[in-house]
Amino acid sequence: MWHNVVRLGLVRIFYPSLMIFGTIGNILCLKILLRKRFRHQSTCQYLCILAVIDILFIYMRSTRFLYRHIYNFELRNTSLWICRTYIYFSSTLSHLASWILVIVSFDRYFIIKNFFSHRHVGWRVINSTCVLILIVSIVNVHYFHIVGTTVSLPSHMVQTNKNISNETYVQTIRFVCMARSPFKEFFRLYVPIFDLLFVAIIPFCLMTFTNIGIIRTTMQSNTLCISQRRQKRNNRLTIMLLSVILAFMLLTCPSVVYICLNRLTSSSTVSNTKLVILDLLESLWYTKHALNFILYTLSGQDFRREFLKLLPCYRRQPSNLLSNQQKGHSNSITIGVSMFSNKYHFRQVNNYFNTKMNEK
Repeated sequence: MWHNVVRLGLVRIFYPSLMIFGTIGNILCLKILLRKRFRHQSTCQYLCILAVIDILFIYMRSTRFLYRHIYNFELRNTSLWICRTYIYFSSTLSHLASWILVIVSFDRYFIIKNFFSHRHVGWRVINSTCVLILIVSIVNVHYFHIVGTTVSLPSHMVQTNKNISNETYVQTIRFVCMARSPFKEFFRLYVPIFDLLFVAIIPFCLMTFTNIGIIRTTMQSNTLCISQRRQKRNNRLTIMLLSVILAFMLLTCPSVVYICLNRLTSSSTVSNTKLVILDLLESLWYTKHALNFILYTLSGQDFRREFLKLLPCYRRQPSNLLSNQQKGHSNSITIGVSMFSNKYHFRQVNNYFNTKMNEK
């Protein structure tokens, strides 16, 4: 069936490619954003933290699908510790990926409004990130209490004795990574609403508000022509940040909204078409965490320049150009000296002939 082909293509091709491309892209983002040109700016420091979160998020989510394809078993159902740890870190990383963009949006807005000084940038980034991680970790700690239970499942057994087969059903106890009986209704109704609000809706509203303020302030600054060189640099960095936020709004928010609404309205039987749609939307959600390098390269002129400096072929060009300039400079000096010496020699010869003529 076509839905099996789509899901198999996602597991065999998409998720391994996503892990490879996402890892390389985010490592390049870290390497470039930590260079001297960027590392003293708070926006770039927040984007470095986002790159680390994206790498962890991609591996956390993609490993589940790859494990299911290789071992034909759900990774979360292997043990209680893996179940709770996986759900806890998966939810924590998804919240951090959304809220770090909210923080960097507010930080950028306050910088453009000149509410923040350029001193103690590193401490501001560290303090705000630690507070965010602490809050998100505490908010998601309930997963260690409500998920993980054992259920009894009937298993079909056939026993043959003297060419006579007897069919019996035996109850087997298995561990399942789902909400425990007292929290089933809470997990089905309130957890999707919680994820919908704090992963998509509230960050979306806050980022929309700050981005409107950033765009308006930037346009006013361009009209007033305040510190032209510095303003151009701020504009380039703002455009790079806006591209990341726009990708979040287009790729993450629709996927999270549909997935959470589907969990709220899900029934006992789910059609194959709906499963394929869910898998495609999840893959779209995960893709955003691997696209930041492309977004930075397309929208950031300074980022492109720093990336080109990492290429070996680009490194040789400036050195060759410098050597040619030095050779040209030395040649011009040699020509100037030779011209000066020729003029000096011509003057001496002319003076000698003039003195001889005067003696006669």
